[in-house]
Amino acid sequence: MEGVVPIVGGSCVAHPECDVRDYMSIHRIIERESPDTVIYTAGVSHVSTVVDSVVDDWRHELEVNTLGAYHVAKASLLNDVKRQIFIASVAGLYGKPNHSGYSASKAALISLVQSLGMEGVDAYAISPGRVHTKMREKDYPNEDPRTRLTSLAIGRVVQEIFDGKHSPGDNIIIRKRGYRTLRRRDRGLPWREYLKVGEPPLV
Repeated sequence: MEGVVPIVGGSCVAHPECDVRDYMSIHRIIERESPDTVIYTAGVSHVSTVVDSVVDDWRHELEVNTLGAYHVAKASLLNDVKRQIFIASVAGLYGKPNHSGYSASKAALISLVQSLGMEGVDAYAISPGRVHTKMREKDYPNEDPRTRLTSLAIGRVVQEIFDGKHSPGDNIIIRKRGYRTLRRRDRGLPWREYLKVGEPPLV
C-alpha cells in the first residue's frame, strides 16, 4: 500500500501522484483537497531475520511506515485538518521474528500518535492483527484467511472514532484469536501513569 493516503471529504489519492516519502507532495495534496479527516494506510513489509536483512529494506519500512506518517501529520496540522487516523499494527506492540523493521517502524508510529494526542491533536492509531490484504498474502501465503480481519472490521473502528467513542492519542487494538475477534484500547497505561508522562516537570 505504499504511497496511498485516503482523504475523507476529498478524493482517494494514490501513487504516483502521492508519495508519502515526499513531504511537499503530501503538503500540496492536503492543501488542495482540504479534507476534514486524513486516514493514513500506507505501509510496507520486508520479511527477513536481522542477520539476513538489507539496510535498504529497513530504510524503506521506516520511510513509509513512520516518516511518511510524520509527513502526513505535519501537513495536516499546517492545513487545519480536523482529525488524523493512522493504521499501525499489533506488531508495533512487541518484537516479531522476521519483521524487525516492520515492528520497529509501527512501534514508532504508535508513539507518534500518542505524542500528537498529548499535544492536543485529534489523532488516533488503529492497530490490527492479521488483515486480509495483498501484503499479508505475500508474506504468509499458506495462512487460513478465516483467521484474518476484513477491511470492514477496520472500517467499523474508524466509524467509532467518528462517533466519538475513542479519545485522542488512543491506540485501538483489534485482532483475531482463531476465528474470534478481540478488541482492546491502549491509552499508554500503565507506563504512562507510572512514569508520569505528560505531567509538569519537577521544580
